[in-house]
Amino acid sequence: MSVLSAAFLDPWPAFSYPDFAATQQLLHMGLQAIGKLKLQEPFQSQWAELPLWLNARGLTTGPIWYAGNAYEVRMDLISHEVACMTSWGASGQFKLGPMSVATLVEQLFELLSKADVKVSINLKPQEVPGPIPFDQDKEQRPYEAALVNDWWRILLSTQRVMQIFQGRFKGKTQPIGLMWGTMDIRDVRYNGKPASPGAKADYIRRNAMTEEMVEVGWWSGSAAYPKPAFYAFTYPQPGGIENAGISPSRARWDTSMGEFILDYEDLRKSKNPDSDLLAFFESAYKAGAEHAGWESNLVGTGRPE
Repeated sequence: MSVLSAAFLDPWPAFSYPDFAATQQLLHMGLQAIGKLKLQEPFQSQWAELPLWLNARGLTTGPIWYAGNAYEVRMDLISHEVACMTSWGASGQFKLGPMSVATLVEQLFELLSKADVKVSINLKPQEVPGPIPFDQDKEQRPYEAALVNDWWRILLSTQRVMQIFQGRFKGKTQPIGLMWGTMDIRDVRYNGKPASPGAKADYIRRNAMTEEMVEVGWWSGSAAYPKPAFYAFTYPQPGGIENAGISPSRARWDTSMGEFILDYEDLRKSKNPDSDLLAFFESAYKAGAEHAGWESNLVGTGRPE
């Protein structure tokens, strides 16, 4: 058995935001540049068309329509390279490694150009503090391949549990994927009732927060919350939800974040992480649905009778 194969035996690897933070900056901006290619796709309600999808080696845009054909960009997080393939047979790739954001994005568009894909994106990052346009972010940044692979494996494990959770819901959901703006994997449940983010909401929120929802997810941490964690929130936030019972026992309401939190390290200590994570998702949904007055018949067993 290879070293890489052995590593895959742990679906919930050790993971530290402080160790990952510098690499995360480069990875996040690269994912944003790739994700922005999907803005050419027809708009779907609540940005359902925009996530990057997980696959068996990393992340992919899925097919993006171009000149009556299609191209796809994949980020392989085992061989650590970005690849482009097209329906007309062109393909290519470049290696990921320590570099600047400007260099990564430049190589991405050179790759697309060689495949005869002539596109452009807004070079300003979205949903991050102090955004630096990609082409101006020339600071050399590290790329710790082992940490990136761990990050992706946690995404895979999270999606595995999310699919069980999602399958029990009878109402409207979206495909599970990585939201490249905020770099989190999420699953969203809607009850079909309209909601408004308010007159001061930005363009992204105006088109995302249009229905009442319960969202669960995982992100790798930030300067504001420097730990990887699972989260859950109800929108609009119903009164009294912060006092709701939540599982497992280490999960809690975080006042500063305004949502339920289960730290990743606490889940890793569990004897059954999958079961505890599913309990977190389900109890957070129950708390939100009950406090917001959702219909009780929206959840089933997930399997046909």
